[in-house]
Amino acid sequence: MRCLITGGSGFGGAGLVQALLSRDHEVTVVDIVAPAHADALHEVIEHPRLNYLWKSVHDLTPGDVEGHDALAHFAAQSDVPMSFPSPLWTVWENVVGTTRVLEAVREAGIDRFLLASSGNVFGRPLYLPIDEEHPLTPHNPYAASKASQEMLAFAYWRAYGIPVTVLRNGVVIGEGMRREIFVFKWLYNILRDRPIVIEGGEQTRDPCYVSDTVNAWLLALEAPREKVAGEAFQVSRGVEYTLDEIASACMEAAGKKVPVKREPYRPGEEGMRERFDISKAKSVLGYQPEVDLPEALEKTASWVRTLE
Repeated sequence: MRCLITGGSGFGGAGLVQALLSRDHEVTVVDIVAPAHADALHEVIEHPRLNYLWKSVHDLTPGDVEGHDALAHFAAQSDVPMSFPSPLWTVWENVVGTTRVLEAVREAGIDRFLLASSGNVFGRPLYLPIDEEHPLTPHNPYAASKASQEMLAFAYWRAYGIPVTVLRNGVVIGEGMRREIFVFKWLYNILRDRPIVIEGGEQTRDPCYVSDTVNAWLLALEAPREKVAGEAFQVSRGVEYTLDEIASACMEAAGKKVPVKREPYRPGEEGMRERFDISKAKSVLGYQPEVDLPEALEKTASWVRTLE
């Protein structure tokens, strides 16, 4: 398979790139990060089956897409906090950028289109556990931009037959994770005997370790097209933790306790719940997460210890 991955130098995208290369697929990465600065890909950047296109998805052309069997769309403004001071830029990157990618795919044609979405599209859910039929109920600008991505992708599926598959996950943690994620910040501070900041505390998350998440993406890319085209899947662990519980688990993984500073909930965050029904991903994709939260945090903490 020849797979084009937008945002392939990021945490999730890079994990998928390396997994695909290890399974003898060919990969093209499209990213605004210069190849010399694509740190997450430093071990494979010279791989003979890797082609790196240093460009924005806003400039993606049908010619860039032609010849590929699959496209996995990761390129995005991925930080919730950034969406509050910069909602316009968040929408530009996530919604307009996705439209450009879909247009290039529509003109070039492709066997499958994988969209990496987010559990944030549900916000304060109407019921639990959250299955694939739950209405999109975004609660902040970032979440709204991800929900818009999904709506666009499925509109192109219905209008043009682009074989879209949407995968939604909770917070993804593990070695190499993005450093603006609260789990990284907490582990980094705890290991250095610094206080941590908890905004709210009773809202919940359904965390997933990176190897389980990457495996879900692989399963979706390699599944028979008729099983996944036009479908969405929840691919986290299906286990709910409050932020207070995750903070305690971080301290246990780090083997230290530090003071906690309390701050108000982020806008729209109070009442947020994440507990996903992953039965569809299990039955259709064969998805089976293997790493529970304590082990995931221990693995992540071991990596954080090595950082300056």
